[in-house]
Amino acid sequence: MREGLRVFLESAPDIRVSLDCDGGETALDALKHATCDVILLDLVLRRGMDGVTTFNRIRETWPHMAIIILTSYQDPTSLSYLQSHGASGYLDKTISPDDLLQAIRLVARGHSVWDPTPKLPSPTLLEPLTSRETHVLQLLAEGLSNKEIGSRLAISEKTVKVHVSHILGKLNVYDRTQAVISAHQRGLVHLSTNS
Repeated sequence: MREGLRVFLESAPDIRVSLDCDGGETALDALKHATCDVILLDLVLRRGMDGVTTFNRIRETWPHMAIIILTSYQDPTSLSYLQSHGASGYLDKTISPDDLLQAIRLVARGHSVWDPTPKLPSPTLLEPLTSRETHVLQLLAEGLSNKEIGSRLAISEKTVKVHVSHILGKLNVYDRTQAVISAHQRGLVHLSTNS
């Protein structure tokens, strides 16, 4: 799809493709040597970092870069997080070619293109978090590894893994990144503005 998208975009007289990357790390490295007005970013990447992590890293280094999420991965929690943290839009991969061009042009002029606007997740947990789980979750949000969390709380790494497993189940998510995003949306943890 990337190849087809690149060829299509290059056929537009007012659009130039500066980068075409297959992963987050590759994109971050390439952006150091390129000039871009708009980035199209998928949430599911073939290798390395996921799309949300890549988005955060781009925003840290290039805070004014316009980023459109172009993906078929429709997770309301992730999309709400991205919208509240400065993404310029969300587009499903089924968008028509003409609409995609129009969206890129709008975002390049400073507009946003959220279609559909993601809904906030339900604040209701499957089961309340314990105080220990809440503490572990906050440390996850601070970027600590299981080993670092265990050291901080004076518990074994195995016990941390059990807590993380319980947290994922209660938040109904599949990984640590989703847990932090979901918890932030629910007001359970605070994310640093520098992260």
